[in-house]
Amino acid sequence: MLNKNQSISARLSAEDYAYLMSIDRNGAVTQSEKIRELIAMARESVGVESYVRAYLASGETMLPVKAKYTDEPQRSLLVEALLELITEGAAAIQVCANQDPIAPALEQKALPAVEAFLEKMLLVALDSEPRLANTDTAARIQQRVKNLIER
Repeated sequence: MLNKNQSISARLSAEDYAYLMSIDRNGAVTQSEKIRELIAMARESVGVESYVRAYLASGETMLPVKAKYTDEPQRSLLVEALLELITEGAAAIQVCANQDPIAPALEQKALPAVEAFLEKMLLVALDSEPRLANTDTAARIQQRVKNLIER
């Protein structure tokens, strides 16, 4: 019989581990949270219009770009946020493509990815030295957010 929480152990290839850690869904940060998100995604998957399948397919498409980025010495919160938004956005679009009307379904499915992207951009806007590859980018984002708030 399982306890309320059960500990598991698994050996992953470097590629599988990189993929697991690239998942940015519902604020998952730790390995445990990311595995729980994978389980939640699997539970959500039904039929051919599965978000999980679409997410995995779009994630697989983005994997070479993510791997190339990971090998580079500079890190950028903007790049990381953009890669996740594209991955999750493509999955949401694929799943909602046959919905009628598409707008409400796509808004609902894409909302977590958009929220995560906005949170990261707000971090860039509020940080005096945000983690970006180019300081001009930080200044531009900070000025744009300031202009939007002052409207």
